[in-house]
Amino acid sequence: MTPNRTVLIGGGTARTAPAVVGAFLEAGYAVTVTGRDPERLRAALAVIPGSEAVHTVIAELSEPNAAKDAVNSTLERWGRLDSMTTLAQTPFRQSPFAETSLAELEELVLGSLYTTYNLARAVLPPMLEAGGGHIVTIAGGSAVDPAPGRALFGATKAAIVTLTKGIARDYKHRGIVANCLVAGGIGTERARQYLSPDEFAAAATPQEFANAIVFLASAEGSGINGAAVELNAREVD
Repeated sequence: MTPNRTVLIGGGTARTAPAVVGAFLEAGYAVTVTGRDPERLRAALAVIPGSEAVHTVIAELSEPNAAKDAVNSTLERWGRLDSMTTLAQTPFRQSPFAETSLAELEELVLGSLYTTYNLARAVLPPMLEAGGGHIVTIAGGSAVDPAPGRALFGATKAAIVTLTKGIARDYKHRGIVANCLVAGGIGTERARQYLSPDEFAAAATPQEFANAIVFLASAEGSGINGAAVELNAREVD
């Protein structure tokens, strides 16, 4: 039986993935999750109630054909594709701009911008054929206001914001809703290691992050399109 709502989630081994996958399952979605490493993906999903129903695809989303294969696998499994988001991140070295390298920039572009582009590009044809769909991309607060040492990281995230707004403007009349969730700090256990107690207390919880994505990926969030939605309630001065 074809489910009522489906979502394709890239970056299933991200530290926020358990909360995001769990939130979509709780909202009644049929879920496909991608990851590069089968063992890490299994371990990430093992902590999520109901994850045995999740369809998994091993894919390197920085490769266009891998993103297309993930989309095709989702359609074969569920018969439809309503929403897409990607949590894929690339580790980066925080350093002043003059101490950065082109290789670092290329790595960030490949792991963040390319994966977002490839997955969004792959989901658009079936979404357009079906009459619409929701795309939720993710950027960090440095896309808007980069902290010291985050010039390269912020630049790649700002590109994701612009890419998302462009998708919305190109296809809003064809049922595509595309928004970028610009998240400040997320209070994962790893973040606890480098955030001060005050910063950690101000960070969004993984569940708040997940709930925002599910809202933007759903019909309930369709009144927002082409926006950079900031998740920063407790960080506002």
